[in-house]
Amino acid sequence: MKDRAQKNSFLNRFLTTLVATTVSIVLTFGTTAIIDRKKQKDDKREMVMMILYDMHESLEVVEQCDVELKTFFDTQLDVVAHPQKMDTVYVHLAVSIPAHDYTTTMENIFKSNIETIQTIGNILFVETVSSFYDIRERYKDEVVDPFQTHAFEASQDYGSLQYLDTPNFIFISESYLRRLKRDYEQCMQMMKVTDEDLVSFRKQQQKLRGATNEDDNEMVIKSALEQNRRRNELQKAREAGRKELE
Repeated sequence: MKDRAQKNSFLNRFLTTLVATTVSIVLTFGTTAIIDRKKQKDDKREMVMMILYDMHESLEVVEQCDVELKTFFDTQLDVVAHPQKMDTVYVHLAVSIPAHDYTTTMENIFKSNIETIQTIGNILFVETVSSFYDIRERYKDEVVDPFQTHAFEASQDYGSLQYLDTPNFIFISESYLRRLKRDYEQCMQMMKVTDEDLVSFRKQQQKLRGATNEDDNEMVIKSALEQNRRRNELQKAREAGRKELE
């Protein structure tokens, strides 16, 4: 009886230890899995927001280019109808020539890193973003760059200004702008991102950039002060040198 009681006691302790160990393992790996899933979800959200933010910024650049094309055309009409204004509105023509100023950092990361596609996990979203970036590049190549070439020349020569086909550039610009807006809006809907979400993310990015700019400004001021200090020291050294030579 005593041996049986000892065996039962040992068995109970063993089972208790086994259960405790099993529960500990389940909790450990279960918690790790939950943390990993949350991290993957957060990484996906961050990547999506960065891409949408970049698309939004690019869209604003293209919209501004479209506005500048139409402003140039309005001035062109006025000058062509009144040649005597050519000399006085040259500046107005020049400042209305659009510039396609955007960075390709996000696009390069998106297209060159296979992990981006794996993180996002939405092929249709990836294809739509790729379409957006392709159209953005075509807008630069087919609208902005050639218009700049012709417009700079036309803004200095009345004869060239008469025959600059600005309406055609505006037509192409509007066509590409519609496609960019369509791709952007589809991406927003697919990833269930609202305008408010993007505004909040944009403010965060601008705040970070603002802090960086403030740091840059401080460095510029510091460098300028150091430059003045060194110049003063150099001037004193010159004066000391002249005295010794005398």
